[in-house]
Amino acid sequence: MKRFIFILLFSFITIGCNNLSNNNSNNLVARAGENFLYENDLPKFLSEDDSIKKFMNFIESWAKEKVLYDLSLVNLSQSKKSEIDELVNNYKVDLYINSYKDLIVNTRIDSLVSTSVIDSFYNLNSNNFKLNENLLKFRYVKVPNDNINLSRIKRYIVRVNDDDRLFLDSLNFQFADLKLNDSIWYTERDVITSIEFINRQNKSNYLIKNKLFTIEDSQYVNFFIVKDILKSGNIPPISYLYERIKSAIINQRKLQLLQSLNKEILNDALKSRKYEIFK
Repeated sequence: MKRFIFILLFSFITIGCNNLSNNNSNNLVARAGENFLYENDLPKFLSEDDSIKKFMNFIESWAKEKVLYDLSLVNLSQSKKSEIDELVNNYKVDLYINSYKDLIVNTRIDSLVSTSVIDSFYNLNSNNFKLNENLLKFRYVKVPNDNINLSRIKRYIVRVNDDDRLFLDSLNFQFADLKLNDSIWYTERDVITSIEFINRQNKSNYLIKNKLFTIEDSQYVNFFIVKDILKSGNIPPISYLYERIKSAIINQRKLQLLQSLNKEILNDALKSRKYEIFK
């Protein structure tokens, strides 16, 4: 049995290698039952430079799939095959229908959402947006510890007026990391992810409003300060929810359009006699 497998694999390798070196892109590479694998069926990642092992792995995977499928056609009961065929057909129908609906919706949908509409949605639904975690605004600079402007950077990151911001921006290429846009709200998880010395265990030591932390290691000095905190359970500002609300409004429009489309399709089908009910 082992000798037979060795001969079979050797044959695959011989056929594959010979065909890959041939300019004819339609050469036969392998056969599994009545299924044939040609050179132009091979994925583009397989080339003459690929190893025999990589080539054989693909062929064996292809052959296994074809052999198993052929065996399933022979050994599964007719009722089971009919059940599978029905599932496949239903899935195919669903794919076509959903793709068509997406086409119609994307053609007709009004994706422009005015600020007044977003404001109105926020005012009517604000209680549904209560936070389940803290939000923070912060500033952070990571700079090599041999930088000659360390004291100035430390002073400026606390106050950050327009002149300070210009100065810090001018040194941007010297920083390993820089986050000065404290108009943006970040989740507590985002802060823990982006600031390497803060984690879930020590976060209460650092997430303190208006307290500057200076963390130094062998290469860098980290300056970190939280400028504002919005506690869990509060309603976030509209600026934080803007894109989320916009998406919710567009999704509402899509649902309304789909409901209208379903009625429209049936009415049109009745008028054109493509749809009839026989009593």
